[in-house]
Amino acid sequence: MAGEFPNPEMSNPADCEDTIPYGGLYCPICANFILIPVTYKCGHIFCLDCVKKLWDTNEDPYCPRCMEKCQDKKCSVNLLPVTEGAHFHADASVLVSGHPSSGMWPGKQEDSNLDRPRQGSWTEDNCFITNNGAKQTEELACVDSMEEVFSFMSLGYKLPNNEEFSAVSSLMDRDEKDDAEVDEDIYCDKEDNTPAQNSGLQDNANAAQKCESMSDTISEKCTWDDHAREVLTQVGLIQFCKRSLSLRNMLEISAETLDGSAPKSLENVPWYFLRKVLRSDSSAVNIKCNSDDIVRNEMQELESDDIFTTSTYSAVPWIHPLDVIVSVFLCSDAVLQQELMVKMVSCQFALPLLLPTWNNSCTFLLWALRSVIKKWHPKGEQDNSGFQEEHVVSMKIPTFSFLRVGNITVSKSKTLNDILSNKQQYQNFFLHHQMDCANISKKISNGFAEISWYLPCASENTDVFTDPFQVINLRGDAIKAPEQVEFLTLVSSAVFVFLSDITAMKLQYLQKIAKNKAQIYLVLTSDVTTQNAKDLLISFTQKFNLYKKHIIIKSQQINDSDFTTKLCLRLQSALGQCDCANILCLEEMISVSHQCGIHVDEDNEQIQLTKSFSEDITDLMKCDDIQHFKCNSFKFQGETCKKLSEIEKEQSRLKKCSECVVLYVLKLEEQKSQLRQSVFKKGLPDIMKSFIQKLTDLSGTERELFLQWLKQKLDSASRTRMFALKSQYRNTYNALINTKTPAEREQKQAVLKQINNKLSTVSLGLEHFMRELGQIYETLRAENNESFQGIPPINTLPHKAAELLLEGLPLELLDGDAGTIPIHWVTAVLNQVSTLVGEDKHVFVLTVLGVQSTGKSTLLNTMFGLQFAVGSGRCTKGAFMQLIKITSSLQSQLGYDFLMIIDTEGLKAPELQSLTDAYEHDNELATLVIGLSDMTLLNMSMEHSAEMKDILQIVLHAFIRMKEVGKKPICVFVHQNIGDISAYNQNLVGHKLLMDQLDEITRAAARMEKCEDKFNKLSDVVTFDPKTSKGYIASLWHGCGPMASVSRGYSTSVFELKKSLFQTIQTCSKYKKTFSDFSMLIQDTWSAVKMENFIFSFKNSLVAEAYHHLTFEFVKWDWEMRRAVQEWVIQAENKTESSETDICNSLKTELRMFITERQAIVLKNLEEYFTDNPERSKLLIEYKQRFINSIQSLGKDLLLFATDRCQDADRRIKSLKEINNLKLGYTKKLENGIFKLLKKCKQCKDKLNDDDLLFYFNTMWYKETRSIPLPLTKSFDIEADMENSLREHMPTMSAGINKTIKEVKGDWNLLKSMKDFITNTFNGFNDHFRNETDEQMAKNKAAFVEEQCNIFIENIVTQDRDYYPTDWFAILRYVDENIIKLQTDRFSYSSEFLLEFKLHVCASALPKLKDMHKKFSEKYDPQKLLTRERDNYFCLFKELYKTNDASQTMAGTFSENVLKPGIVKAIEKKLGSDIVHDMKNNYSGGEFKTRMNFHVAIMHELYIKNNFKIYCNYINSGTLFEQMWLHDKIIQHCMKQNNGHTRLSELARDNLKMLVNMLRKEIDNARVKCETTVEFFKEVQKSIESHLVISSARGTFASQTNLQSFCKYLDDSIDKIEKDIEMEIEQWEVATKITSLPSSPTALFYETLAGCGTCCFWCGAPCECSEPGHMTHSANYHRPSGVNGCTLEKSNKLSAEICTSLVASGKRFKNKDTKWKWVRIKGYKSVNDYYKSWNITPDTSLKGSAYWKAVFYKYNELFATEYKCLPADVPPEWNFTWTDVCRGIEEAYNVNLDSLWGK
Repeated sequence: MAGEFPNPEMSNPADCEDTIPYGGLYCPICANFILIPVTYKCGHIFCLDCVKKLWDTNEDPYCPRCMEKCQDKKCSVNLLPVTEGAHFHADASVLVSGHPSSGMWPGKQEDSNLDRPRQGSWTEDNCFITNNGAKQTEELACVDSMEEVFSFMSLGYKLPNNEEFSAVSSLMDRDEKDDAEVDEDIYCDKEDNTPAQNSGLQDNANAAQKCESMSDTISEKCTWDDHAREVLTQVGLIQFCKRSLSLRNMLEISAETLDGSAPKSLENVPWYFLRKVLRSDSSAVNIKCNSDDIVRNEMQELESDDIFTTSTYSAVPWIHPLDVIVSVFLCSDAVLQQELMVKMVSCQFALPLLLPTWNNSCTFLLWALRSVIKKWHPKGEQDNSGFQEEHVVSMKIPTFSFLRVGNITVSKSKTLNDILSNKQQYQNFFLHHQMDCANISKKISNGFAEISWYLPCASENTDVFTDPFQVINLRGDAIKAPEQVEFLTLVSSAVFVFLSDITAMKLQYLQKIAKNKAQIYLVLTSDVTTQNAKDLLISFTQKFNLYKKHIIIKSQQINDSDFTTKLCLRLQSALGQCDCANILCLEEMISVSHQCGIHVDEDNEQIQLTKSFSEDITDLMKCDDIQHFKCNSFKFQGETCKKLSEIEKEQSRLKKCSECVVLYVLKLEEQKSQLRQSVFKKGLPDIMKSFIQKLTDLSGTERELFLQWLKQKLDSASRTRMFALKSQYRNTYNALINTKTPAEREQKQAVLKQINNKLSTVSLGLEHFMRELGQIYETLRAENNESFQGIPPINTLPHKAAELLLEGLPLELLDGDAGTIPIHWVTAVLNQVSTLVGEDKHVFVLTVLGVQSTGKSTLLNTMFGLQFAVGSGRCTKGAFMQLIKITSSLQSQLGYDFLMIIDTEGLKAPELQSLTDAYEHDNELATLVIGLSDMTLLNMSMEHSAEMKDILQIVLHAFIRMKEVGKKPICVFVHQNIGDISAYNQNLVGHKLLMDQLDEITRAAARMEKCEDKFNKLSDVVTFDPKTSKGYIASLWHGCGPMASVSRGYSTSVFELKKSLFQTIQTCSKYKKTFSDFSMLIQDTWSAVKMENFIFSFKNSLVAEAYHHLTFEFVKWDWEMRRAVQEWVIQAENKTESSETDICNSLKTELRMFITERQAIVLKNLEEYFTDNPERSKLLIEYKQRFINSIQSLGKDLLLFATDRCQDADRRIKSLKEINNLKLGYTKKLENGIFKLLKKCKQCKDKLNDDDLLFYFNTMWYKETRSIPLPLTKSFDIEADMENSLREHMPTMSAGINKTIKEVKGDWNLLKSMKDFITNTFNGFNDHFRNETDEQMAKNKAAFVEEQCNIFIENIVTQDRDYYPTDWFAILRYVDENIIKLQTDRFSYSSEFLLEFKLHVCASALPKLKDMHKKFSEKYDPQKLLTRERDNYFCLFKELYKTNDASQTMAGTFSENVLKPGIVKAIEKKLGSDIVHDMKNNYSGGEFKTRMNFHVAIMHELYIKNNFKIYCNYINSGTLFEQMWLHDKIIQHCMKQNNGHTRLSELARDNLKMLVNMLRKEIDNARVKCETTVEFFKEVQKSIESHLVISSARGTFASQTNLQSFCKYLDDSIDKIEKDIEMEIEQWEVATKITSLPSSPTALFYETLAGCGTCCFWCGAPCECSEPGHMTHSANYHRPSGVNGCTLEKSNKLSAEICTSLVASGKRFKNKDTKWKWVRIKGYKSVNDYYKSWNITPDTSLKGSAYWKAVFYKYNELFATEYKCLPADVPPEWNFTWTDVCRGIEEAYNVNLDSLWGK
């Protein structure tokens, strides 16, 4: 009997069903209680509606329960009680269970405070019906077939409504819960939450069976899939049920991710859990609801008078945490599952091992566990000198499984936590019922198996066990998870089975477990009191040879602590009895899993495929020595890359240069090329070919899995070798300690050093493959190769890397081994990212700096859920960047689309401190990452650490450099390991001290950077708020050793810091970079970092581009203002000439107001630009004041220009005042004489003919003009004025002036020509020049000034005015201004030469000024004026005699003599401005918009003409050449033909049309307003005085003219003169007319394009700054100094050096400016203010200034001939193609040459 156990047989399924309380009330199809029950022939009951749907969809219907066919589709309505305790009511025919015995019908589901019977003792009132009564019931009972039932349903059979349905379901569910488990382990009484005592049930086997059956929850009545779909729907994950939730999704940052509050709805729960887990927050499983309903219930309870009313959490539908974990893993893809495992294990959560999945199966999560690594101290390592580190899947340690059979009275999971935790370091590895929400019924996590580990730390005080083992905990009743139980019994060393009591059924089940090899331990959670139970237990132990140690009983006398101790002893015993040969690691459990019918996640086709791909790679790693493997397989990195990096830095700094810089740079270029070519010759190893091929062929999930496999395999191999080396190092070090002899100690130290070097190279990871990929691309690009053997086209590589970066893979920015950035690779990847996400996407860059091993990477990983490498031996080297997407409303709030995180290697790394350049390395790293970042986290491991001051000094140097180049990053100090919650308050004094130290360090750093006058405190260089720019982070670990978890305080404080950072980002105003911008910034910053002086070398391309854009806008505003002032000046001149009074003062006032208005308009445009372009404005804020100053400077210049023009007009009018007054006088006199003569002639009887009239008129004219007093012609002694001006201008040279005057004796033609003078004079001053080259340069410059002076004099003498004595002073000042600035460091002009030069200039101007005065005198001679007007007067006289009305003649005369010249003059005045405006608007390329574009256009023209002489003219006479070139372009533009008309004539005709239309309009207005012709003339003159000047002779005989008649004839006359003027315009000779225009278009145009005229003191390159009033000079393109005639002192060869290369070198120079003392070229700014005003950006690249290098290469021989010296040693590499030249010009000037040149 003892060995036999009863096995009750059940005859049919219906009998089985009836044994379950209320089981017959549930439909097996829909899993809800039955409405309108119908019974199949087989006896199974279903819902009527479910049967109908089943039959509708199946042609061959069957019973879903027993599969018996039902072809006749017949069943009966069930009107009998379906459970034993249910009774039939007279008015009820459908049984619904769930109503309490009190008869109360609950109003809503949440009402759970009902007093109801225990354990299913339901009364008659429990069964009721909601149909319409007995009559309907009887009718329904008479139905025989389903067709009749269906038709009967349509008659209005009333079913329970939704509210009633939910209420019933809720009550039934709660009743089931009262009798079932609360969590997976414990059966509790819901009223007092204490374990139920079921001793009565133990006395009766049938009662025990009933108790067990009652523990089956409602969820068993429907499939697991149904419950899973229900749960996923509730938590909002149903759309991810196909495992579409990826790590990339979870890394995205949104407003929700920054909300750390508890979930308020079920939809928030999984995201709450995921986000907390990914930041290693151990509170992730605390998912307690935080809804408003809970708060209201609590408040109502507090306000209630009923002291027995308690609020229950279940008032809000919620979920068990294990269901959340299962749901999340069901919906996560393979990569996210791995990451979740890693994060969960850091919190010491038990990890999912066997996951319930669809179709009631489960999955062995082997793949998901592969990334989990554990460390522990092996047994016997009490000195903590060593530890073991291994992947958990390959750890061969004992496995102990824990499961329960039936319901138990203790919590198995809590018991496990007690076992695995020591008293000082308690951890909740497994969830149990006393934790938040764990008392809620599970729906999908029964059968879920979790795994955890116990790992010792070799400490007797801490370790609970001495050996490591792993624990698997099966959730739910083991009976209901047969596959999982079988698996666990096969893989475990021992199985601990928890039971509440001993029954025959349970022991029968345990027989299956005991048959396997695993040791069986029975854990009874209560005493065995009945004899029957004892007998059963004894029989079982005898049958399976179990001893007392295998039976653990928790009697009532044993408390939890003793129970835990007892279990620990049994576990230790089981651990000691484990057979090592039979221990399986997780990897070896695959076959067992397959044997048990459990799916393995690694069986997935994609995972298997990518695993094979990764093995293809690792199989090619034939060498065990990783260092040797890396040397052979990674040929593009390693030593080759280091050498290239060293050469690049030397090329930038030129510290070792002792020869010609150009040749030295080329030698370095040749070395780099040879290194690259040597690598090419070795070919690409098969392993890299295979890696690249797979990387490019795969995509999406497959690529992620492939890289993950490869990463794991590489890390594992690297870890194994590193562990061996560390063990070797430790043993050697211990031997060194015990060594006594010096020789042995030295030998041991050498061995240690060798091992240490191996440790630094033994690391091998995925980053090395990606680095090699980047270096391959970098090398190919540097050598201009587009392909390489065995790999796809190189342009595909950056695209693939960009996809990986977007998928979350870190990208190496700075090669930590070589210390260099593969700039082509990184920028190409970022540009591809820009293409993939959109060019308008903005990125915020955040970086972290700090001492090595202070948790920088851990901080970033915790804060953002990233995957930067951390752990033993994995300190970050170099810098890596990882990309995170910003989504939802946070994107619009911040204005950023992505967050770029840069993780850097630590400063003050111990392995670098022995190097001489350690400080330089740290400085470079800090400068680089701070230069790239928008926000820098300064990580400090302690509040006042000893190394903090050194770190701060390094960092503040970098911040100062950023500030100097226009950047002001945000700085946040992060203090780690601050555990005290009052740390901030307790450190207020320390904080004040810290701020004082920071300010002092700032001042010290500023002194070293030579900008101490700018920076006195920290806030001067960084954006720093003492309140928000600090973060206090708690200690990382909770506890110590392998069983420690990430402390909740750490993750919480990191999360609070994260929120604070984003608040700062939201409030800061910074330029929002795109990926293209960031790419350019990397190039600029790295180029400057490579130079020795960052501030001196930095060129911000982003700012340059934004500045260029603003400059384009500014030149428009500049021209609009200039043009407006030009038009105002023309109008002012016209008003001055038309006015009979002096209006000069009023015009001055008007001018000031006008200039102010125009300035205000430009300033408004500037403000609008900054408002409309917020991103560019952030870059240009430092330059805003510069543009404001330029506007003010422009206003001053225009005010001076307009004032001078007005004064010239006033002087001209005043000089003609006497003549004009004379004209008014004799006009009246002549009119009176003519009227008298006219009267006499009309009194003659005979009609006079024309000859008679002419005779009488001449007689009268002679008589009247004889009496007119004519003024004497004004005379000047122009020669004497010249001599006096020279003496006054050069008082110290008066003797020389007088001597020359005596020599010429008034004949200045006796002076030699300027050409002869320059040649002979310099021949007499050879002592002033070091060589013939300098002498020739001086001659060329002097000749250039002479040409400029001639042009200046021509501009004076062509003006319509008389000679002024002040003209001489203007000429002399112009000579001084131009000749002095042409002097260089190589020569200067002596006072004697300047005197002679000025005498020659004045001598050449003398005849021109005399001729000017002569022509003016003749033009305005009164006698000649009278003679010219005689014919007009005669015509008027003759017309009056014949018709008494001179209207026609007067109109013709007025039009011809007054209007026509006035209109022509007005057209000519406006043409200059119109031509400039037309050219600015008709050249879309922009060559005439900015000075830089203007220079580019000239360089292009020089290249096209290909003429050395033209090049020389441009080099020696830059300003004059530019003016002449522009003049030619203006002529070419004006000569363009359109429909037979030149562009000049079109512009003139447009002006003519405008003036004529205006004139006609004003004439029409005056004709209406005026009554007399005199009034008419006055009105017309007044209305058009701003546009046309009408002379004072307008009103001759006006009183004798009929107004209307005159106006009629005037209209006809205007038509005539309009045609005449048009014909005249068409006959203009363009070049002549442009030269003679009153406002020279060349001068007007050049003012908008000309620079300051300053040239580089070495190479002669002109300053290209265009804003008025700039104080700093610069040029984008410098030239080889030989172009400017510089020679080498010893060889007399032209120099090929370029300023931009020289300033990067350590060379020295001396000249007259340095007073012939040696000065370092880098310190050229110290020479004088002129040198200091120049900014020359270092550039040692081969292709820098490619244009002038190519010119110098081509014309080297001709330059030597020109400068009378030997040719330069020009390298052949300077023979650039035009394509290379164009590319260099585009980069330097930020222009598109195709558009500029109209291609």
